[in-house]
Amino acid sequence: METLVHKELSEKIKNLPQKLVEELSDYLDFLLYKNRKDWYEELSSEQIKSIKQGLDDIENGKVYDHNVVMEEMAQYIKSKKR
Repeated sequence: METLVHKELSEKIKNLPQKLVEELSDYLDFLLYKNRKDWYEELSSEQIKSIKQGLDDIENGKVYDHNVVMEEMAQYIKSKKR
């Protein structure tokens, strides 16, 4: 339901120069972002479990060097193109 405040805002926005409308839009985006829940609170229990498992893996050294993985993948792809 559109309130009087919504109607007044709509009229004010219609009379703003384009540059100010863009600034207002950015500010509204900021306000919406600021009032959002923390993204962590929106995760499913399965996603949280997966993140915790990844953190445990990091702490226990169960990691792979990015450059090594990229080189192995490049070699694998190269071998399949033959």
